[in-house]
Amino acid sequence: MLLSHYEYVKHAGNDFEIYCVTTEFSKNFCTERKFELLETSEMIVELQENISLGIFVLVAEESLFIGGPLFDTSLSWIISNDEELIVSDSSTDLALFLDLPISKTALALNLIHSLPYYPFQTLSLWENVNTIQPFHILKYSADKKLEAIQVWSPPALVKEVEPIYLKIRERLLKILSQNIVDYSELSADLSGGIDSATIIYILKALHADIKLYHAEADSKWNSDSKWAKLISNDLNTSFTSFPSLGSSGKNFKIDIEYSNSTLPDSPLLWADTEGYVESIAESAEKPAHTTHFTGLGGDELFTPMPSNAWSLVRQNKLRSVDLGLRYCLLSRTPISIGISELINNVSFKDALQLEIDRAFGYDNTSITDSTLNWCGPIIIPNWLTEPYRKSSYKVLTNALHDTTGALDIDRSRHQIIESLLFQRRLVNQLNKIYETNGIAWQAPFLDIEIINHSLSIPARYKQDPNLTKPILYNATKGLVAKNIFTRGFKGDYSTGLYKSYKEAVKGYTQQIKKFKLVEWGIVDADILISELSMPTALHSRIESFERLAAVERWLRVAMKKIETSNE
Repeated sequence: MLLSHYEYVKHAGNDFEIYCVTTEFSKNFCTERKFELLETSEMIVELQENISLGIFVLVAEESLFIGGPLFDTSLSWIISNDEELIVSDSSTDLALFLDLPISKTALALNLIHSLPYYPFQTLSLWENVNTIQPFHILKYSADKKLEAIQVWSPPALVKEVEPIYLKIRERLLKILSQNIVDYSELSADLSGGIDSATIIYILKALHADIKLYHAEADSKWNSDSKWAKLISNDLNTSFTSFPSLGSSGKNFKIDIEYSNSTLPDSPLLWADTEGYVESIAESAEKPAHTTHFTGLGGDELFTPMPSNAWSLVRQNKLRSVDLGLRYCLLSRTPISIGISELINNVSFKDALQLEIDRAFGYDNTSITDSTLNWCGPIIIPNWLTEPYRKSSYKVLTNALHDTTGALDIDRSRHQIIESLLFQRRLVNQLNKIYETNGIAWQAPFLDIEIINHSLSIPARYKQDPNLTKPILYNATKGLVAKNIFTRGFKGDYSTGLYKSYKEAVKGYTQQIKKFKLVEWGIVDADILISELSMPTALHSRIESFERLAAVERWLRVAMKKIETSNE
């Protein structure tokens, strides 16, 4: 059984059947004849690389092969009491249909803002619902044997990068050209940053008529609005300004519905931009024929990750000593400590287990936190109650044990892929929440071909003393103005965040004991109130409360959905 709020249809060939969202097959495959020439493994690759909405079910070789878009982890399933496999493109849809309870421990895990996204934040928020691991599909055999099969591995590094630059360029042009044909109304973010600017410049080079939107900066020290105007003037294109993210964001709102009364599979961790997104959705004149572009994924693919130096040393062994000394100099790290960090070869699973043990107080080993580690330190909020500290530790340890390992043996590539998985979830949430409006939300840099090409470029090409994102510059040379890539820093949005936090603290202090997370015994109200009363607003404290607000909001909406479905 397949559960979804989308409409799925069957496409049959000589020896196979494919079930997918109605629009996906016709959009990506001109004729069914194409599939008749492919082997099963080739069909799976084609489906994963081309389908962007929902999941697919391929019936072939007396088995079911079930998967979704390659960087998507929304495939969920459960085995019923009568041993029936029930799958869905939404864990929430599956849980509400089967009347399954919310997992309190999963809620507790979502309160830990420093928890690595992989492999912990892809766990379902519903009891007994299974979710697919990244880059896997399900195979369900005729004998009812269910297994997960890995279908993608990161590409090997190349020696010659010029051909890769050309492939990235060609792919961007192809994607954007096709969208000009497919949609009668195009719009894009004009944030003032490099990634959104690149998309806009290419669209204008293709003579596209495009609407541009910009959220005003809430601080005079933020130069994003200045750059947005410079880009707009250079392209002789006007843009629509919306209120700043700080004034329109909903990141501390806990008692409001999501747009279109939708319940996403997980809390919105981008609620600070929610007001801006809603303004875009409301501005579309022909929503059903509109697509909106964002620059999501660009930072991950073209900017050095925190552990980039660790990767540089291993990818350039003949220069490892020179690179190591340079890292120590630039990061102002003592040579003895810096070299120790660079030669550290602790495995992904061992490193994460150590961080988990340290966070929960089971290991008091004194180690220096380093940006070159697989992940940053995990910090458990003081207000997380003891029962859920214990259950969270157990779930995290089990999840790590069941994980095959890192997403890549190279630490910086692992971090890139991990962050791309999160960005893909964000795009999925946008499309699910605002699908009623009709707009299709797209992130060209999350295209699998662009990801594969970018991952194949060695880490050293991400650094250039004169350019920001030199890989993207070289791939779009002649299409995008060079001065876009000479901007040395991004805009700062902390002013609005601090203001929103203070307003939230003032408004919620008397309500905290009525929070659902408190009533469920997950959050200790007294400790939380004490922490919020402190005069200094540490950034980590703000992030923790922002995450708490996101989870509290999700829980309240979920409880209303459950009540409605039981009526």
